[in-house]
Amino acid sequence: MSRSLVALCAALMLLSQAGCKGDSTTPEYWESSIQQSRRAEDRVRMVEALRTSGKMNASFLPMLHEKLASEKKPEVRAALARALGDLKHPSSVEPLKAALDPAAGDMSSQLANKAMVTTLGAIGDVSAVPALVPLLRAKDNYTRIEAVQVLGAMKAKEAVEPLIALATDESVEPFLNKKAIEALGHIGDPRAAPALVRMLTKERKGKSFYVESSFALFQLGQPAADALLPALEGKDQELLKWAQANGVNPASYAMKAATVLGDLREKRAVGALLKQLSFTHSDPQIQALVRMQAADALARMRATEAVKPLAGLVAETDPTVRDAYVRALSRLGGRDALPALEKAAATGDWYSRELAVKGLAMLGDAREAPLMQKLAAAEPAKTAADCKATGEEGCEDVAKLGKQRAEEIAKYAKLLEAAQACTGNAGCWVQRMEKADPLLLERAALEVGRSGSAEHAAALAARMGERNTDARMAIILGVGWLLEDSRDAAKKVKEASLPALRKQLQEEQGMTQFASVNEDLRRLVMRIDRT
Repeated sequence: MSRSLVALCAALMLLSQAGCKGDSTTPEYWESSIQQSRRAEDRVRMVEALRTSGKMNASFLPMLHEKLASEKKPEVRAALARALGDLKHPSSVEPLKAALDPAAGDMSSQLANKAMVTTLGAIGDVSAVPALVPLLRAKDNYTRIEAVQVLGAMKAKEAVEPLIALATDESVEPFLNKKAIEALGHIGDPRAAPALVRMLTKERKGKSFYVESSFALFQLGQPAADALLPALEGKDQELLKWAQANGVNPASYAMKAATVLGDLREKRAVGALLKQLSFTHSDPQIQALVRMQAADALARMRATEAVKPLAGLVAETDPTVRDAYVRALSRLGGRDALPALEKAAATGDWYSRELAVKGLAMLGDAREAPLMQKLAAAEPAKTAADCKATGEEGCEDVAKLGKQRAEEIAKYAKLLEAAQACTGNAGCWVQRMEKADPLLLERAALEVGRSGSAEHAAALAARMGERNTDARMAIILGVGWLLEDSRDAAKKVKEASLPALRKQLQEEQGMTQFASVNEDLRRLVMRIDRT
């Protein structure tokens, strides 16, 4: 038996015991029934029964308002607030505001406050904002978190300064900081930008605030870019002082500001990001991370002036670092990086060589087929040399391992055939996507995205459910580029795909394998929604 049915049965039993009579469709009937219920728990059940009865409508509002004002028990007030939340009528705002108890000390009163704040949020009337802002300092987190979320949803400018204070308050739980950051993003007020930039690098109790802060800055848009540009270049003196006082490495801003500026497609950052491709630091890991983030941001912006310096960096043999540069070049497109990738395909261990081979496959066409054959033929000998030097996994059968790797190279070569067939033809790439493996889908999505062909935007967006994250990321970028190039593309995607994309984000929430790539999908959905 459902919980609502149990409540209704219990309420009807109480009514029969009390001998109540009358028309159950009237407010008077339910007012009498609630009034005759002496115990608080019985009054709660009666209110819940009213909610599930299907009889409640706007004519019940005066009675519910009067009960809310006269009721002493917080658990009953909470039930009445929930009933008013079902009706969502603006006339309930003042009674709810009057019933709030900012000084509530016991849990029942705090939960009643939470229920009333939730209902005020459901009504959505901004006249409630002055009563909600003080609750950001409530004694309990139940009410504070609910007030934070409601004020964010209402885009309440009056709450910006208190929310900034809450977002940066080190005396509260990190979860509350995160919620305040999210609310500031929803409100989108430029005053929040400096605090959000600081929180990009802040960590407390083992918790990072980067995910929330970076998305909030993305929501701010232009004001965020204005704050991030000096941070990227190390010219924000106040930020540098704060970083020093908080033990934050200034290079963190070179990395994290680059990422957000890339998300924002902020072209003013291109010059500074190009300089960061030659960033130097005494710590090789920090040096590599700054360069890698710059490469990623430049690729997202389609800054083709980055191809030459990036081609000079693919000689790096560390697989993680080379991957970042090859990936950036693959996204930028064109053939200018092919000579550098050809050299890189012959250097480093197998994992580094394979990355360069993938780059050749992502950028080349039939002209690179002989090179791929040459690399495949040379791979068994290179594998034997690797095994002799390292004795890595699989080296117990060197011949078999070498053959497997040569076959992998041959698989990459299949992309060259598609490139030859589809050169300059976005529609051809779209057709190839129908039965494509993840690798071909990745290249096809990037090719369509760079084509500027608005007519294919919806078809590309329709493939967003792809499980391979590299392919999905290429689809996200491709759709985003088409939106940037064409209002018509944005309109088509919004009409055809936006509900499905929202549903996908909701269904995949909490799936760790998609956590990173869906941050980009979330930004794309917001960009489509704003069209």
